[in-house]
Amino acid sequence: MAEYNPKNEMVKKQYEEALLHGKYRDPKTVKAVWSSINSFEAFTGYIDFKDVTTDHVKAFKMSLEHEKNKSGELLSISTIRSTLGNLKEFFEWLAMHPQFIKKVDGRITQYFRLSDNANRASRASREKTPPTLAELEMTLKAMPYGTDIEKRDRAMFAFVIITCIRDDALVSLKRKDVDANKRTVWQDPRHVRTKRRKGIMTRFLGEPMPLAEKIVMDWLKFLVDVFEIKPNEPLFPKTLMRNNPETMAFEAQGLSREHYANAGQVRDIFKAAFTAVGLPYYNPHLIRNTIVKWALKNMSQFEFTALSQNIGHEHVMTTYNPYGKLSEDEQIEAIENIGSKNPELQNVSTDKLLAEVGRRTQQ
Repeated sequence: MAEYNPKNEMVKKQYEEALLHGKYRDPKTVKAVWSSINSFEAFTGYIDFKDVTTDHVKAFKMSLEHEKNKSGELLSISTIRSTLGNLKEFFEWLAMHPQFIKKVDGRITQYFRLSDNANRASRASREKTPPTLAELEMTLKAMPYGTDIEKRDRAMFAFVIITCIRDDALVSLKRKDVDANKRTVWQDPRHVRTKRRKGIMTRFLGEPMPLAEKIVMDWLKFLVDVFEIKPNEPLFPKTLMRNNPETMAFEAQGLSREHYANAGQVRDIFKAAFTAVGLPYYNPHLIRNTIVKWALKNMSQFEFTALSQNIGHEHVMTTYNPYGKLSEDEQIEAIENIGSKNPELQNVSTDKLLAEVGRRTQQ
């Protein structure tokens, strides 16, 4: 049996170019799309894309329902939905391709979808509980800072708290991107790996946790006065690894002058920090939820809009919807405490309230 189809490979390469340079998709996203197409190809025996029928699609959907992941568990509905969504978009593109516009049956694209109930189930999930500010502060206080590496790790943890920056953007920042006097960060999309390569101006938000802002300011001073960092060098340099001639093993020996290649180390730092104080692992992105929930209680609407832009969102509802959602416990607590801030109004009759509204209206 063939393991690839030369004609299909040429088409896939064109689609990859269209995603990367036509729709400006992230390479990670394109890699996931490529994987979905490869899975479908393998299932069909690598037939030409133009020969795919609705029967192929229906059979593939059934096979996904019985397929298992690396852990030996059935694929989740969300994974199946994502795979089918990638294929649907690909065949929609293919149906409009000059070479295939009359050869591919555009109706098959409608078969690359789950039932309405399955779609709703794939989007349903319990809210991931973010850490509380108290937990973050406890973790930060427990982090050691005797060595240069420990100082960097603690500063990275604190930096995420006061900026809500994404971890991939964090490791691509340069020293020149931070203005210590203005306490601002310019996430320059020319070298900072922001989402969709947007330029983002962020002001330190130290109010929720002044300790975090102090740690960051101390780190900036250390970089300039002690480490003598240059403007184009990384704000958070990766660990310098050198071979120990006695043990013949590579060991950490301070900081290098290079950027981390990816954000994997940031997540490792967070995991180690939380584990050290007996807390479960909270990924760096969840800190956004923590800060947004603090803002909901402590900021005016005008200030919340500023926070939304500070995070890098173009629309304030983007901040409200995924990050401002309350946990089940918070939801229950809020409902139970309705009116508790104004107890004098709780026992006022409706007639008295209407009379007061009328009085104020006439003034």
